[in-house]
Amino acid sequence: MKNLQRLALMLMMALTTGVAHAEVCNARFFHDGGEIEIGGSGILSLNARLAFSQVKKNTPEVCQAHVRGFAKYAYMGLLNGSNNLDHLMKVNAGKSSFTKPGSGKQGEAGQLDLRLFSLFGYGAPIQSAGQRLPAQSFKLVLGDPGQPTTPLTVRMSEKTVGAQQSIQTALGQQTCWPVRYSRNTDATMANVRGLMVAVPAIQSKVVDWFCPQVRLVMKQEIDQGGQKAVIEVKSVK
Repeated sequence: MKNLQRLALMLMMALTTGVAHAEVCNARFFHDGGEIEIGGSGILSLNARLAFSQVKKNTPEVCQAHVRGFAKYAYMGLLNGSNNLDHLMKVNAGKSSFTKPGSGKQGEAGQLDLRLFSLFGYGAPIQSAGQRLPAQSFKLVLGDPGQPTTPLTVRMSEKTVGAQQSIQTALGQQTCWPVRYSRNTDATMANVRGLMVAVPAIQSKVVDWFCPQVRLVMKQEIDQGGQKAVIEVKSVK
């Protein structure tokens, strides 16, 4: 059951990619004792909290921290569960990597990949309406540790920045850039506890609301074939 829950959480987080920060080393939450909470409603119910410790900043673009947290989720009333998070995060020039603390090894199959939260970077600053940000993709590993695994690629199209608008957020009224793009994965199968589990394709249209005053994407709107979800930053410490 735990392995099925981890697989489900990976799929849930693939839906939320984009609640993002463009300059993570200078993020409001990126300090010893810092915290950020994210909530979701609609087809995706989500409550995730991350806490930061052992923060080191070498330059504005090179930093690291120990990240611990918890995520509880439900998707379309079908998949639900919870997961504890514990990673060492390193950031270098807009790129983030995550390892198990003390091991130096990338996360194993069946573990949550924190890149799915996309708290950790567009990789470029947002400057004006009409700006385009490059397409991105990364791979997850589905399955059980020590068993045959299945790669799952999360693809995000080129992003287009729209005109600034004023929106209400957990940090008050903010003037924010809407950043629009599509996000998808292919259908595949994953071996979990000796059973082949069908992993459905995900095709979504996404709008990130990046708020420069607080340097955060405070809200993300997702449309998956007419079924919608809203993911928001609920609190920042």
